[in-house]
Amino acid sequence: MYKKNKRSYIREILDATDENTISFAGGLPDKEFFPLLELSKASKKVFKNANCLQYTKSQGIESLREKIAKIYTEKFDFPTTKDDILITTGSQQAFDIILKSLDCNEIIVEKPSYIGALGAFKVLDKKINGFNKIAELNDLLNKKNILYTISDYQNPSTKTYSNKKREKISKILDKKESILIEDGAYCFLNFKNKVKDPISKSYRNSFHLGSFSKIVAPGLRLGWIRASKENISSLLFAKESLDLHTSTFNQMLIDEYLNSNDLFKHINKINKEYFKKMNFMSMCFKKYISSFSFKKPKGGMFIYGSFNEDSMLLAKEALKENIAFVPGEVFYIDEKSNEARFNFTNTSCKDIEKGIKTLASIVNK
Repeated sequence: MYKKNKRSYIREILDATDENTISFAGGLPDKEFFPLLELSKASKKVFKNANCLQYTKSQGIESLREKIAKIYTEKFDFPTTKDDILITTGSQQAFDIILKSLDCNEIIVEKPSYIGALGAFKVLDKKINGFNKIAELNDLLNKKNILYTISDYQNPSTKTYSNKKREKISKILDKKESILIEDGAYCFLNFKNKVKDPISKSYRNSFHLGSFSKIVAPGLRLGWIRASKENISSLLFAKESLDLHTSTFNQMLIDEYLNSNDLFKHINKINKEYFKKMNFMSMCFKKYISSFSFKKPKGGMFIYGSFNEDSMLLAKEALKENIAFVPGEVFYIDEKSNEARFNFTNTSCKDIEKGIKTLASIVNK
């Protein structure tokens, strides 16, 4: 007998789209900014070493873990060593690894929350409760549960916690002794190339998740968990049971890419382009669907706002016209919503305008 689990709404939409679809649905980066030439050069060097096709350590290759640790130490002033890093097969795998390693059955999430995380929690039969305001955490958190949060350019809401709010959450965690899973997938996608310290920096019993998907290329499926050495050690059994280790070749490829290229110069280039696209999409919404209420984000990959009508029904009608976006309802545990999420990074400005004009014709029927 199979469990009756629903697939991710976004993955189903991606399956239903084709080359004629203008998709604002998935959280896809702009492929025009994948460093193809640099990765090609790196691959030639990697292929000179037969170990690139061999098994490797479950925790990940040391030189790559050292580079990731250096990012935490230098960019966040968050002292980190290679022993504090576990390489994962995409950041998504981190949920599976952590939750299979911990004796916790309840997850507390922001409302709305990342659909991929909600799906991972549901598959593992975890109880999910949501919160709207930080003060609610005083009543929700305890020693036996986990707080899951995205502190920067939250998916889908695009909100970022201020330093004051991060400090407040850290203090509540200290008092309640809960476990923190902090998702940092978007932490470097700030349009002004600024970063905020993660909550994990001030709370030891935490797992900070990172990914090369949004800043280099998602097809490589390369992410990581940053935690204390002791917590990392407790995750290795689950990691080994899932896939033994993340692709040796992909790890060595990124490692070599980082040897020869300035990652943050590349990220700055991405942020500059994403800022332009976000502004253009914002202009299109104001011009063609002024009833769509939203705030311009300061980073990330999405615009999130509210329609005056049922966004789920609107999404279904839009898909008939080859326009895809994500209705807000799917980001909630069990709530209706008129909200909607639009990705601006994976579409040309020409198609952004065409797509929103088409959507406007549906809204104005």
